[in-house]
Amino acid sequence: MKSVCLALLAALPWVASAGIERVQVDYAFVCRLATERAAAPFTEPPDLLPRRLAELTPDEAGAIRFIPEYALWRSDRLPFQLQLFHPAPGVPPVRLHEFSATHVQPIPFVGSFFTYGMLRNPPRLNADSGYAGFRVHSPLNRPEHFDELIVFPGGCTFRALGAGQNFGLSARALALDAGPLGPEETPRFTEFWIGRPQSDATALTVYALLDSPRASGAFEFIIAPGPGTTVDVRATITFRTAVAQPGFAPLSGMFWYGEGTDRPPGEPRPEVHEADGLAVLPADGAALWRPLQSPSSAFGSGLAVEALRGFGLLQRDRVFEHYGDLDADYHRRPSVWVEPLGDWGPGRVQLVEGPARNRFDANVTTFWVPERLPTPGQPFELRYRLHWTEAEPVPGALAPAIATHVGALAERPRGRLFWIDFTNAALAKLDNGALDAEIHIAPGARLLRQSVRKNPVDASWRVALEVESEVPGRAVELRCRLRSGYTPVSETWVYSWMP
Repeated sequence: MKSVCLALLAALPWVASAGIERVQVDYAFVCRLATERAAAPFTEPPDLLPRRLAELTPDEAGAIRFIPEYALWRSDRLPFQLQLFHPAPGVPPVRLHEFSATHVQPIPFVGSFFTYGMLRNPPRLNADSGYAGFRVHSPLNRPEHFDELIVFPGGCTFRALGAGQNFGLSARALALDAGPLGPEETPRFTEFWIGRPQSDATALTVYALLDSPRASGAFEFIIAPGPGTTVDVRATITFRTAVAQPGFAPLSGMFWYGEGTDRPPGEPRPEVHEADGLAVLPADGAALWRPLQSPSSAFGSGLAVEALRGFGLLQRDRVFEHYGDLDADYHRRPSVWVEPLGDWGPGRVQLVEGPARNRFDANVTTFWVPERLPTPGQPFELRYRLHWTEAEPVPGALAPAIATHVGALAERPRGRLFWIDFTNAALAKLDNGALDAEIHIAPGARLLRQSVRKNPVDASWRVALEVESEVPGRAVELRCRLRSGYTPVSETWVYSWMP
């Protein structure tokens, strides 16, 4: 049976003229195209949106929906289906192609794939107008139902889901001078090649071209659905010019407020966030946990490592009552973990946090910055695996930090009280007095008091710190971990405090 895409060939003159090409599309093919682009000056893509489309209101644009019955590969009963996004104001269209082992063909724009709601006089577009992105569906939760698996909505971001999860954090292709270092440059995907799956396929392959004034790149995505969906990423980036802070494998999300921050006036939800911390696993066996914040202005902090096992933005708090939102389901938002494939060498995991005004602001970004920056004109390759999961990505022997509470010290205006809770099965068996805390406070603040004790209610362990700033307005890094004698038994809690 012919797919919907192939069936269009006979009906659309533009596709007939472009035709099916006998080309082997693979990673080398896309890398050659990216290298050619990088060797030439960057040019802004032309704005081909017709005036009628560019003038759509957000409500009108939002009313345009893809008709699921027209999903590519649906009629062939393949294990994946492809749905398309209509071009929209503010979203530069991308070119899409379907490829097999020996052939490639463009996916033309077809207006009849969409319903236009109450929109009168819908915009008319040519077959070569492209799309605003695409999404892939697969039987993720039930064998008979095709759920959303991954979305490439334009730009350079994408989001995926594992079984039972709701969309939350986004992955990005590349970050260039993100944060206070700025101004940030945002590369975007310009073209995709989507592999037609076999009937027994358990993964989907997608290739993409990325371009921006300072960088051009080729990407390979191998998407494998499951309880914890994985996306294997291979990227080759060529920089046209030097970049002070290139960010690889970036992740972005929203942290508005949590148990360690003030709740905005009038907000009924106890907490609102898609992740509550940044986890970093150096190769030396240590583990770092950095609770997220929503600072009053953009703030960047880095965690340096000699070798990296992984990092990610995690949603550790899975208790519904801690959020209380019946619609957003923050307790079901996936954590996203970056697992390096191969040796990345020394570098740092950079965290950039900005102020969040509401639950829609993606104010948190983290990424990898190599110690040795890429050389302009020389391809830089990186491979990694993204895990979209509700479980702890790499459970280990060290007890994780499960909560951070922060409060004022009434008698000391420049003081703060920190409660840090750790727990695992091994710690739960110990008695009070068995553990102490190893604490490091950077210059600019001093420790007033500390205590370590076991919580008799849930068998977790709490470290209480009272800290006073000595230099107002200067950021202070705090570090804390539990130990038995000289042996660490918990991960290291890392906190950047801005007095």
